[in-house]
This record gives sequence, structure tokens and C-alpha cells, in this order.
Amino acid sequence: MANIETMSDAEWSVMRIFWTLGSGTSKDAILYLKRKTAWKEATVKTLITRLQKKDFLRADESARPYVYTPMIDESDAIHQNVNRLFNSLCCMKKGKAIEDLIGNSEISQGDIDDMISLLQEKKKTAPERVECDCLGEA
Repeated sequence: MANIETMSDAEWSVMRIFWTLGSGTSKDAILYLKRKTAWKEATVKTLITRLQKKDFLRADESARPYVYTPMIDESDAIHQNVNRLFNSLCCMKKGKAIEDLIGNSEISQGDIDDMISLLQEKKKTAPERVECDCLGEA
């Protein structure tokens, strides 16, 4: 499996295009990224090449233009990236980090309902206080 840690923010932007489209050409990526960035065509093509080398994208080279398809599922990539970030945080700070994320994100009502349900279930077995794990066990 491709190592998500090696994906740069710019590469994430390119992958988001291909995840949304399912597959597409470099021209597709250029078209959509021009709406959000000031990147030149060469920049996008370089990012696509890097993503291929890292095994995040596969090119169908049987015809021109090449059609690129993600080799990693978006939900898997998000899961890996979120867990990598949260594994680097102090256990005592994860709740506040989640609060910050929720406070600064546009979230649908359905997703909020799902989170409320999850939190209510999680609360049943949650400790009263989470201990710091930064220094290891004594």
C-alpha cells in the first residue's frame, strides 16, 4: 500500500480531483485546479508524475491522452492521514483537537447527527480523565 505520509499538500489537491472524478486526464486536473490555484500546467503534470511514482495514481497508457485512476481509496487515505496526525498528539489533547476541527469545519447535519450518536455511544465506556502518554509509562 502507498505510504500516505509521502503525499504533499499539493499532491493531495491533485488526488482530490481524481478521487472526485473517479479517473481523468491531466487536462481534467489542470482545468479544475486552475479554479483553485495559480499553478501552471507543467506543475500539475509534475505532481501527477510524482503521484504515479509513489503508486497513488495509475495511468492507462493504451491511448492518448492517458487516463489516470487512483490506486488508493480516498477514505483509506483520509483514515491513514487522520490517524497519523492523531497518533502524534498527546492523548490529553486529542479531544480539544477534535473540538477545534469541528469548530472550524463546515459539516452537514447528517454528519453531525452521526457524530452525536457516536459520541453518545463512546461516552458509555469513556474514562473520566485521559492520562498523558507523552513520557511513556513510569
